[in-house]
Amino acid sequence: MKKLTVVALALTAAFQAQAVEVYKNDTSMLDLYGRIYAGHFFGDKKELDASGKPKSEYSDKQGANQFVRFGAKAETQIQSGLKALAQYEVQMYINDSEKTISENSDNLRTRLAFAGVGADWGTVTFGRQKGAPGFLADWTDVSLSDGYGNEALGAKTDTFATNRAGSVLKYSGLFNGFQLDTSYKFDGGDTEETTSKDSDAAYGAAVAYTFPFNLSLGTAYNVGIRDKSGEEDAKLWLISAKFDNKAAYAALSYADGSDFLATGTDHTGWEAALGYNFENGFGLMALWNKQEQDKAGIKKDNVDYYTLGAQYKFNKNLRVIGEYRINNLDSKESGKLNVKDDFQLAARYDF
Repeated sequence: MKKLTVVALALTAAFQAQAVEVYKNDTSMLDLYGRIYAGHFFGDKKELDASGKPKSEYSDKQGANQFVRFGAKAETQIQSGLKALAQYEVQMYINDSEKTISENSDNLRTRLAFAGVGADWGTVTFGRQKGAPGFLADWTDVSLSDGYGNEALGAKTDTFATNRAGSVLKYSGLFNGFQLDTSYKFDGGDTEETTSKDSDAAYGAAVAYTFPFNLSLGTAYNVGIRDKSGEEDAKLWLISAKFDNKAAYAALSYADGSDFLATGTDHTGWEAALGYNFENGFGLMALWNKQEQDKAGIKKDNVDYYTLGAQYKFNKNLRVIGEYRINNLDSKESGKLNVKDDFQLAARYDF
């Protein structure tokens, strides 16, 4: 075990080539994987007046977007037909100047950390992982670059276990084309963040079916149990569809939220994706995100944009990416000034 630890630490420090199968025998397996991402957002910079307020409209995203991600997956056979499994994934943002290890602690984020058991009937896991609706939200969260997309449905990280969250108990099973996920998030007190800045309990379920002709349909329902007096529970319903034949990709998702973003605020969200991967390494992807909020009968757009992206893969490890966002929000109607277009250039290396 000490030898495995040494190997894992060495790979973490060196970030050497592609995914590594560190150890495997008849009963156990350990894989390491990761990503190095170097991106930069370009757009209209925010300019402030003497009072510190923005002078005019500006781009929502500006500057460096760079990180290193590292993960490990492990499996061990318990008995015939039953295995133990675990996954850990961490990400460190490196947008600032060089820092010491202690100074960089604020930039370190644990994305996944869960363990459980698996068999022919599915898997049962507990820890920091995606809640039941997460795999449906992923269908339209396919931006070529990091930082665009996944902004209209409401299924975000640390938001009532609709995506990655801590203290989540989940069952996931695959049966003849069907995928069934159910999850329950335990109340974490004040140790985590959600929309209301409290780690409220939540439960959800999602089901999808993939046809033999590469079309998948799915739906999910999730409830966040707010524990503050006078606050309504946060409810979210998703319907999603996707087509994926490895070359062409198309997906569409619809969300209906009741008191989900905040008590007294309902919303509807649409996300769409359309892309194609050519055999020569080039790939194209277009996204659409639109969210309308309804508060006390007053409706306004909160998210409304398109992205147009292209990438070139040199091999299975290295790619370069360019993506442009067309922001359709009106500053007067939305009450926001960060409505100008922006774009990102990036290089990405997976291992």
